[in-house]
Amino acid sequence: MKYAKFLALAATALAALMAFAGVASATTLTSPAGTTFTGTLKASSSNATLTNSSTIGTIKCAKSEVEGNVTKHGTGVTVFGDITKLTFTECTGGEPTDPVAKPGTLELHYTSGSNGTVTSSGAEVIIHKTLVGTCVFKTNNTDIGQFTGGTPAKLDIEGVIPQESSNFFCPPNATWSGTYTVTSPGTLLVNA
Repeated sequence: MKYAKFLALAATALAALMAFAGVASATTLTSPAGTTFTGTLKASSSNATLTNSSTIGTIKCAKSEVEGNVTKHGTGVTVFGDITKLTFTECTGGEPTDPVAKPGTLELHYTSGSNGTVTSSGAEVIIHKTLVGTCVFKTNNTDIGQFTGGTPAKLDIEGVIPQESSNFFCPPNATWSGTYTVTSPGTLLVNA
């Protein structure tokens, strides 16, 4: 009798696990549509800014580039990648270290259509020659903007990055903003 109850309980648990596995979402990147993409992404901006009006002012950069490799995506996970390059060049109002020594990681979370939100972790942006000296800002699962899939895809960055430096004159955060166009691959879509 106890054995029959145990088997019934085990069968119920197995059925519940299989039902959960059947509904687990899959987040993938495709390029072109329908073809899973796991290569290197490249994006650039001609209007990136790092801002905190109270102490570092507004740093405008004519060029900014992001490059990284997709390392994880699929059933039950979000799209994840290691950033291999993050640059801010031709800047006025201050000097970010170029390239960024610790570019960190990006994670893409599906929202709807071919779109998603973007979070960053471990990116460390060092800004020199501000009104208060050198300031360091670091992302930690920081929501930094929106991904819009298409030909080309776009990253609309508008993220508040917390201050990480030991310079107590630095502001508690800075805003990173800019529109980045994905230059490789030509078409990029996020799917659930």
